[in-house]
Amino acid sequence: MINSIRIDRNVPMEMRDGTILRADIHRPDDNGKHPVILTRTPYDKILRKDNTFMNPIDTVFAGYIRVIQDIRGRFASDGEYYLGEHVTIGAQDAYDTIEWLASQPWCDGNVGMIGTSYEGSLQWPTAMTNPPHLKAIAPDVGPCGPVFEQALMGGPPYLAFLAYWTLQVGSDIADKLEKEGEDVSKMRQMIARGFDDGTEMLNSLPLKDNPYFDFNGIREIWNGIVLNFNPPTDLGDNLYWDYSQVKVPVLNVCGWFDISTWSTFKNFSGMRDKGGSEFARQHQHIFMGPWKHGAQSDTYLGEMDFGFHSFVGFNIGPGSPGYSHHLAFFDKYLRGKDIELPALLYFTMGENRWHTAEEWPLPGTEQQRFFLHSKGHANTTNGDGVLSRGEPADESPDNYVYDPMNPVPTTGGRHIYFAVIPGPRDQVHVERRSDVLCYTSPELRDDVEVTGEIKLHLFAATSARDTDFTAQLIDVFPDGRAYNMAHGVMRARFRKSIYQEKAELVTPGEVNEYLIGLGVTSHLFRKGHRIRLDISSSSFPAWVRNMNTGNPPNEDAEGVPATQTVYHEGEFASYIEMPVIPRKWRT
Repeated sequence: MINSIRIDRNVPMEMRDGTILRADIHRPDDNGKHPVILTRTPYDKILRKDNTFMNPIDTVFAGYIRVIQDIRGRFASDGEYYLGEHVTIGAQDAYDTIEWLASQPWCDGNVGMIGTSYEGSLQWPTAMTNPPHLKAIAPDVGPCGPVFEQALMGGPPYLAFLAYWTLQVGSDIADKLEKEGEDVSKMRQMIARGFDDGTEMLNSLPLKDNPYFDFNGIREIWNGIVLNFNPPTDLGDNLYWDYSQVKVPVLNVCGWFDISTWSTFKNFSGMRDKGGSEFARQHQHIFMGPWKHGAQSDTYLGEMDFGFHSFVGFNIGPGSPGYSHHLAFFDKYLRGKDIELPALLYFTMGENRWHTAEEWPLPGTEQQRFFLHSKGHANTTNGDGVLSRGEPADESPDNYVYDPMNPVPTTGGRHIYFAVIPGPRDQVHVERRSDVLCYTSPELRDDVEVTGEIKLHLFAATSARDTDFTAQLIDVFPDGRAYNMAHGVMRARFRKSIYQEKAELVTPGEVNEYLIGLGVTSHLFRKGHRIRLDISSSSFPAWVRNMNTGNPPNEDAEGVPATQTVYHEGEFASYIEMPVIPRKWRT
């Protein structure tokens, strides 16, 4: 039993090149040896003490040592920070840190890692270096490679997130410049102003001249992440993590309204298929709930209440009330306890129940096509197009005009909470716009569960050289409320390749197929509800709006309107493919 805790601040750890990194260490104040759970963060270790799942105090009382380290060049740690460091020198630093920890007299030689977002992305390159004492990792909302999920889908940059992330990075840059004698008063003023009200910052055009980032050290980061959002071709086989080099169990954690849902399942499947050891391949786990980015403690998300069980669902295990899923994971793989953990623990929204599974995709999954029918279709009501299982006849196309200077406002969705409210939100006011097409199913006669990856095959043309197409999957309630449950976007130039150097502008008026990924979800559309698909070309400020010019995304101060045409005939029959789970599997 742990009676007291010892906290050592800014403990120096020397890396192989002599650079000193510093960490806070929370450990039982006894003479025993204990396993270590490590977080490496770029966000200031002092502020990360209340990690969502395993805060230091609770973790120590559970018998673990909790270590939180500032990565190279951030806050208390020495050295230089640069974008992409986590896949190169950062992985070496992590290796050295883990082995340093394992050598301490208070460590029993078993080290695990945990962390959210950027901290999650740090864990994969670390595991690929195979530190001898690393036994398990638990990346929360981590990507499946060195680039963002949306980039892998051919989508535009995350505007709101990247802007606020740059402000965060800028705060530490200002501190360091000030220590060097530079006047950073204007920089601090703009950073504070951006955090207080980001309206001007997010609306500023062109992006490359944004006054909030027009400072040494920040300007380069801002333009770099916008221009290099989609991957360069030199990434080659390094587009995804090299799962064959990872030899430890992984607990992949994410929420259905996070930006990394598809990546989470990509990591799980990648490790199951290619993991670096049989042990690793057989011990992969997923934990998915109705949550936003890095926040799993709210039962109410967006405008929907998923119930108390959406939070307490991670207190699982027969005879073990209060045992979190994370703690059970580390008890199993760092302490060797005989604990049964499901491969997948996930929450089905709409049904509002937790389920377990051992295989992915779920056994019995039926890939069903729902076709988009023209607004001029005979069965159309209320001006909507129709969404149905039947293929369209030769139906007339639908048109709308997308004006980048009047973009569709972001209303909920799988977004990070900077300047937008994530989660399901009523889309009715958005759907009244003339630049949003709605395709709605008849009233459902039975429940329809959709669990898995969703893809839209959109056949469309544009009058522009480049543009975006967005899609939202909507649950329409009997009273008319319409909640977004999944979404996706594709930048037209990336329709054939997600690589920047292989981008291909559009021939105006030419019909192209746009394969738009709407991520992965688990949602039950109830009997009496309807399924709707919304099509448009923007969601601002969540995503950088396409100015329809074909220029790089940071150059234009003015955009041009584009006429968009969606087709419903013959070889151009647009449809959404959804993984439907037969109800017999749930009864």
